[in-house]
Amino acid sequence: MVKITEKYLEKIKPGTKDQYHRDDTLKGFAVKVTPTGRISFIAEGRVRKGRSRRITLGRHPFLAMKEARELAMNNLNEMQKGIDPVLKEREERGKQKALSKTLNDIFHEYLSLKALKPNTKYDYVNTFLLTFSELGKRPIRSISRQEILELYFKIQSERGDSTAAKFKRIGSAIFKFAMADEVDGERLIKENPFNIITEKGIKIPLKKRATFLTNTDISKLITFYMNFENWPSPSKHGVTKQGINYVILLMTTGLRKSEALRLKWNHVDWTNKTFTAFETKNSSNHIVPMSTTTEWILNEQQKISLDSPYVFPSQKTGMHMTEPKSQLFKIRRATKLNFTFHDLRRTFATHAEALGQSHELIRKALNHKSGGGITSQYIITQVETLRPVFQSVAEGYRTYYDPDWRYDLIDEGD
Repeated sequence: MVKITEKYLEKIKPGTKDQYHRDDTLKGFAVKVTPTGRISFIAEGRVRKGRSRRITLGRHPFLAMKEARELAMNNLNEMQKGIDPVLKEREERGKQKALSKTLNDIFHEYLSLKALKPNTKYDYVNTFLLTFSELGKRPIRSISRQEILELYFKIQSERGDSTAAKFKRIGSAIFKFAMADEVDGERLIKENPFNIITEKGIKIPLKKRATFLTNTDISKLITFYMNFENWPSPSKHGVTKQGINYVILLMTTGLRKSEALRLKWNHVDWTNKTFTAFETKNSSNHIVPMSTTTEWILNEQQKISLDSPYVFPSQKTGMHMTEPKSQLFKIRRATKLNFTFHDLRRTFATHAEALGQSHELIRKALNHKSGGGITSQYIITQVETLRPVFQSVAEGYRTYYDPDWRYDLIDEGD
């Protein structure tokens, strides 16, 4: 009768092929000996109403004899109950792998499943890389509330309130998304650690920008536009015709930065003097009537864009211009004016109101979503109703630049 013990193993001599020595006192317990002398403990048996299994338990002498027998007995008992230890272990490994998803894994799942607009996705990715670099490779379920709170304060201190607010907003959305994941009936995470920021009553006093260009600012910007090629040190200011055309178009239409960048020539209707912005923030196509200034800018861009399908093409990629920040910086440096692209949108709205246009028409001219309930869904503002808004703003800007232009027209008529 064979009983596998430490003394028994010491007597085994390797052969020219694998040997199996089976224990008679515990049926199904055995050792495998290779020609190189490596000894492994194994459990052999048939799963009840299933297949035969040979399971490697561990190597001798790293696995103690007593522990090897206990493991063999556990595996054999499971097989008697109809449980396949191999499949069970495989499922357990899969479960542990699923439960060990990192924050990076969850974030990429979030991006792939959420219908985010390109600009929003770009913003999410940049914010994530900037603020979550310390936690990205960690299993998401290992990230604690206290860690989130400490990181929040660190970001607020080092990068400011605005970035901290983005960290909270985007991070909370990612963890909320992860809470919906279940692995074999077990939640991936049971709570959103970002809740600690709200529960502690921490609020960020964000100040909304309300800046816009004044009459004097507009006069200076248009003066630069009309004379930028002969501006002092033209070779040094680095502003291109396309760059200044883009800025003036935003100021005279109130378009968002991305809406103007994506504009194509087949979106321009020269007959009806309109153009259409697609993929807008509120997901509705925005038809913009041309003012005399806008028409002038588009005509100028035709001379620049040549065969490109885009109104503001990129000379490098063949697509549209992607990031005009460098041109904005150069224009601000040349004119000594401090403004953002969104300030130009506020400038359009502010001056339209100052020139007597109604809030409702300005809202529609900016393509803001209606807050007027069901009735507003059945009201379609005709393009020609909005044309006076854009024309009055264009003429107002011209008056700031050249107060006597109207009188000059009268004189020319006489």
